[in-house]
Amino acid sequence: MNRSGAQPKGRRIILAATIGVAAIIGFTSCVSSDMPTPTATANPVSVDTAPCTGADGVGGVVPTGLGPGDIVSAVDLTPTDSQSPGFPTASSVWRMLYVTTGVDENDLQLVCGMVAAPIAGPALIGGTGRMLDWSHGTVGLAQDCLPSSDPANLFWGKMPGGINAIAWGSDAGKHEGDPAGGLLQYALNKGMVVTATDYQPGETYVVGKMEASAVLDAARAGAQLMDQTFASAAPTAYDSVIWGHSQGGHAALWAGQLAESYLASTHPSRVTPTLTLVGVAAMAPASNFITLAGQPSVQPGDGLADWEMHKNVGLDLPVKSLQMQIGPALFSYIFGSWNSLASGRAPSSTAQFPAFPVSGPALELSAIVTPNPGAQTVAAVQALCLTGAQAKQVQAEVEKYSDAQTNPMLIPSVWNLPSSYSTGEYFKGGLDTSCRATTDAILSSWCAWMRWNLPGPLGTNPFAKAPIVNGAPVPLFIAQGTADDVIHCTAPRGQLNVSVPAAADCMSRALYDSLASDVYCPAGGTVGHLELQAVRPVTLVSPASHLAIPGEISAKAISDAAADLVFDGSPLQKFMTAAFEKTVAPGCSTQVANPLP
Repeated sequence: MNRSGAQPKGRRIILAATIGVAAIIGFTSCVSSDMPTPTATANPVSVDTAPCTGADGVGGVVPTGLGPGDIVSAVDLTPTDSQSPGFPTASSVWRMLYVTTGVDENDLQLVCGMVAAPIAGPALIGGTGRMLDWSHGTVGLAQDCLPSSDPANLFWGKMPGGINAIAWGSDAGKHEGDPAGGLLQYALNKGMVVTATDYQPGETYVVGKMEASAVLDAARAGAQLMDQTFASAAPTAYDSVIWGHSQGGHAALWAGQLAESYLASTHPSRVTPTLTLVGVAAMAPASNFITLAGQPSVQPGDGLADWEMHKNVGLDLPVKSLQMQIGPALFSYIFGSWNSLASGRAPSSTAQFPAFPVSGPALELSAIVTPNPGAQTVAAVQALCLTGAQAKQVQAEVEKYSDAQTNPMLIPSVWNLPSSYSTGEYFKGGLDTSCRATTDAILSSWCAWMRWNLPGPLGTNPFAKAPIVNGAPVPLFIAQGTADDVIHCTAPRGQLNVSVPAAADCMSRALYDSLASDVYCPAGGTVGHLELQAVRPVTLVSPASHLAIPGEISAKAISDAAADLVFDGSPLQKFMTAAFEKTVAPGCSTQVANPLP
């Protein structure tokens, strides 16, 4: 919006949500081999999580007159948490409560987020401020699972949970840099404002519109906080880069797609600095949930859900205590949360920003999940965080699905059990085929939600299919490891992992191909900048896995050298800098970030 502000809205709503949905895409639990050792619990440094908790906090009544992007209140954490490991130096960090929109633009919600800024205030570069808007990967959807409730681990903490110290790997292959050289500290040293949303807790997992509005309104609220804190010295306009990992990559893509229209059409009640999107970066983004008929280079079974459905992830060792059945955990969160969301308020038939399709019958869990054990697993898993001890609870609940014959979680056509199945065997699911062939109206609704929430040109929703500002595609950077068995991207067995796998084997390649052909480089043209950086696995150096990619793509080089574990000089830093400076060259490219010597 422009700085002239808008008329007060005067709407009041009450959150009709059951808080407590956890989720698995981008999970940061103790079952992974490629992340730093997690803390034992998800307890925050500051036990008091004001202003987000209590009757007037998240889920409470929106104060009269406030609109999307208005900040309600903020608490400076610097006095209490500045001695926390990784807390950025010469900076202030706030927890903030702000207003965003839910199932459509008229459904106002109170959500929480984080803001960090240099202690002297944002820098002006050519008269404009710079803002980095971060969207986090999945740690659960209950409010006490989210970054504002545990900022020491999930905001200024090391990667992959936080966004500061560069870190990946574990045990003999552990790499961990100093927070002084991390991404968050780098951004603040450069005078940027950094915002982070919790997303709306409850039933909103990978619901693109609701993630996007939470990200964009966090940026507006953060800009208002700068006005309140630094008065006339604060910027009147910001260039912004949105970036995120996994679920956060999905959110970043959606926020980019909606940025221009949402910011122009929804209005805070207060004067708010202008925000201009200049770049989007997505690390292993959740995408290609299901394949579409006619989608090039893929077949039924190549969608994310079918790749993950029967996948056992964790350490590459036959040790049950270190592995998780990712499919059943994923489906507990996505199907359970969507079923809850669909049972509440629906978007208006005239909504400009509907969060899900309004046509067709309502979702019913029984149309896709078995009563026993499926529905029981959904009920057990939904309320759990994917950090600390609760990750072990999720792991224990879904372990039964290693025997897919005795314990079918989903209806037979989707579960796709082979007639010759043996316990522990891997096979693809059947969601792609079911969604193409079903005549069941309620199952068709589930498939429609999947298609609706696809980021990029494949999404069957009424929104822009790429980040576009003033008619031009915004520079877009995608990165993924090629040993990622969560957001699937792996080279076929027997092939050297030295290039970006094809779309059938890599979710980010399928996303890249659709964006390149439809938006950035149609018919061989060069309309905008699109790049896909792949990281290949190297024993003890580069896991190239799901949780490793934020650290690896944020490092100066993927190596054993401590001097390389800094953000400055990394592929992500180079992209961000060029995006802010508006020097990104047009063109579409794929490359391996750590090629063979």
